[in-house]
Amino acid sequence: MIQRLRGFVSRHQDAYLLSGALLCTMFVIASFIGIWPWSHNWYNTYSLQAVSWLEGRLDLGQDYSWLELAIYDGKYYCSFPPFPSLLMLPFALVFGTQTPDGFIAAALAIVTVFEALQLARELGLKEGERLYWCGFLLFANGWLWLVMNGYVWFIAQTLCFLLSLAAIRHAYAGRGGWALSWWACAVGCRPMCALYLPVLMILLVRALRQRQPDTSLIRLVLSHLRWAIGPVLIAAFYMWLNWARFGNPLEFGHNYLPEFQRAEHGQFSLTYLKDNIKAMLRFPLPYGDSTKLNWPQVNGTAFYLVNPLILVSAAVWFSAFRRRGESGKALYWLLPLLSFVYALFIACHRTLGGWHFGNRYLVDIMPWLFLGVILWKPSRRLTRLTFPLMALGTALQLVGTVVTYNHWPLH
Repeated sequence: MIQRLRGFVSRHQDAYLLSGALLCTMFVIASFIGIWPWSHNWYNTYSLQAVSWLEGRLDLGQDYSWLELAIYDGKYYCSFPPFPSLLMLPFALVFGTQTPDGFIAAALAIVTVFEALQLARELGLKEGERLYWCGFLLFANGWLWLVMNGYVWFIAQTLCFLLSLAAIRHAYAGRGGWALSWWACAVGCRPMCALYLPVLMILLVRALRQRQPDTSLIRLVLSHLRWAIGPVLIAAFYMWLNWARFGNPLEFGHNYLPEFQRAEHGQFSLTYLKDNIKAMLRFPLPYGDSTKLNWPQVNGTAFYLVNPLILVSAAVWFSAFRRRGESGKALYWLLPLLSFVYALFIACHRTLGGWHFGNRYLVDIMPWLFLGVILWKPSRRLTRLTFPLMALGTALQLVGTVVTYNHWPLH
């Protein structure tokens, strides 16, 4: 037992280093913004929903005016996809609506560190490379903002981020049941990540081909139909819950938010596209006569500054194209295409995530871009060239998180 424990510790030294760095960073941020893991969470919609389920109700039983609630047939419902409430159920049994959301968010962050490093390890990165690229992913691209508390919007994204990494890792290893089940759970946090299912399927087929190179594709699929059991059951739960609440198996509830009920063009529309693309591209120019840059704290800012992994993945993609090593393979074209479609889709949303620093919605695609960067194996020279971008992204996340949570004026 002791030998096994020592072996585990030895194998995961990089995870302890990066987890320690993350906890220190979170402590420093918390000391400036005053939000600690034990701080009360007013935005606890998932806990309210979990308690309602335990009490035998699908609605929340009353209005909570400070929350984004769906209103349907005079009842108030959680308007967000339901999987995080499943996570909250055991905590709701013990703590009621006062679940330790801050501690849960911090625990999810630590597990994410281990998951990202394990994915990088299984894809063949050495320890120094693993620490660098996982640090780049987690510190420089908007994820840090999300893990600082258990607010309903942020914990859903934190959980989706973790589940996406888990789905990718298991798919790469050919564990289809786990991969597709974790993907289905991620869809129950952020439905648009369903778009990346083809990536997982390609990884799974690739893994199966390596094990059984002489077996036809049809036989491979038919012999692994059991992999569909988990995601089908999870999807059935979502669809039943949606139908039982809103009479539509595909309606999670966001369309019944008063905000979108009042909006002329609803939740999604091409009419939002132009202004949202401008918001994603806008450089934080000085405000009036101020010499300070005006960093937006609502609906995002220049993605190339606050989500630098997008630029890095594009550079790595182009480098792989020049080497001709990956350019003929399906994932080489599919990953950037799906990421572009994802970004285009969220640009058709009425908002780009509301109050936050950076581009909150774009954080959802980072695990998939991370996969691409590792698969396409950037050269040492290219990796060194990314150091300034990592420094820029990390500095902006640290300062921007403190400034935005404190509501400090920038002009």
